[in-house]
Amino acid sequence: MPKDNESEQPVTKKVKREEAEEEGEEGSVENSSSATEVKRNSDGEAYVELGSSKKRCTIRTWKKNALVDIREFYEKNDSYLPGKKGISLTLDQYEALKAAILDGSVDKQINELKK
Repeated sequence: MPKDNESEQPVTKKVKREEAEEEGEEGSVENSSSATEVKRNSDGEAYVELGSSKKRCTIRTWKKNALVDIREFYEKNDSYLPGKKGISLTLDQYEALKAAILDGSVDKQINELKK
């Protein structure tokens, strides 16, 4: 039987994000169908891999401050160690970046570069 395309509207990630914000679940990945796997390093810090095992976003503390650390890693003696290339964002810096991503500013600039 053919589907009635008018009655079925595709669900987009943007719609899911708006619904999550309305329900007070901003930034929640548990309800996302494409949730990123959160892993733990040998120090017990949470991290997610960014495209490969050589780039990670790690949530850590340093001098009692929470940081979002985006960094390249290198392999030595069957373990991964943090490299020099990377940046550690304070929570304020992370919130500013997250806001720019969520409001579409970053994507808009990327799309302008593609023209």
